[in-house]
Amino acid sequence: MFRAVIQGKKMLVLLGAALVLLLVVACSSDDNDGGTPGNIAELLSAVGGPEAAQSLRSGSGVNTGIWVNGTGKATGDSDLGILSLGVEALADTASEARGMAAGAIDATIAVLKANNIEDRDMQTSQFSINPRYNTQEITRCTDNSNELEPVANPSLGRPAPGSTGVVEMIAIQEEKGSECRVEFERVLVGYQVTNTLNIKVRDLDNMGNIIDGATEAAGNLVRINRVSFAIEDTKSLQIEAREEAIADLLTKANAMAELAGVELGKLVFLAESGGGVPQSFARVESAAAFGFGADQATSILAGELDVNVSVQGVFAIAP
Repeated sequence: MFRAVIQGKKMLVLLGAALVLLLVVACSSDDNDGGTPGNIAELLSAVGGPEAAQSLRSGSGVNTGIWVNGTGKATGDSDLGILSLGVEALADTASEARGMAAGAIDATIAVLKANNIEDRDMQTSQFSINPRYNTQEITRCTDNSNELEPVANPSLGRPAPGSTGVVEMIAIQEEKGSECRVEFERVLVGYQVTNTLNIKVRDLDNMGNIIDGATEAAGNLVRINRVSFAIEDTKSLQIEAREEAIADLLTKANAMAELAGVELGKLVFLAESGGGVPQSFARVESAAAFGFGADQATSILAGELDVNVSVQGVFAIAP
């Protein structure tokens, strides 16, 4: 952007110089049979060199040329599973809740190691100890059987003739009873401890067994948050998608130039976006939610993932 601003200022200076030169030449044209130069570009060539003249002929705006996008896609099989699981314990005291969570997570880690999950592929993503509150409705009543309240006599809507203008007030006693109101209060119900792990599963066929083993080890404290799949090394897929994107870019640029009736010039700008590590996400529901038996194994399907690459290019228009 700064480059464009500098070029714009340079063009303004050159144009100003050219106009001054043009006026000088015009004033002296009566004494010179050669006349003025054929165009301002020639004047700029004399003042600022050939580059200034070419800049004026081709245009100096940043939006000149043919702008086009290209997209490419390559598909590969997932080879890495990412499992977010943990435990959650609730007890009357923080110490008791922490102890329950610690026992459950230790049993879960033992299951993971038994399924060939290495230490480098296990990472704690969350650990918290928080009080848990519940909101309960409370009704409070106030006895007002002995209270007197001044009440305006409904029959006295305006002052009586000849009075001083003061409405008469009388005091009457309400019927015996109580006034009640409903309030809501937070009540401490215990302490909650959460311990969550992110697990990299390299043997995707074993994903279901890991989930079932963790569920059995942690019992009702287990929490399976999500399962996602990725491709660990996407370099070859990125190259394939990039080649397709560049081919798409060139095809579109040539088609646009042909339809516009101009000749496609050289490529002056090229940028790429996308190509990151693809991931798919899925929630894992309990077997009971689907009406399955507790002894039925969990099925996890990895499927395929796409690597997408986009390119943006700018072509000059040939003179």
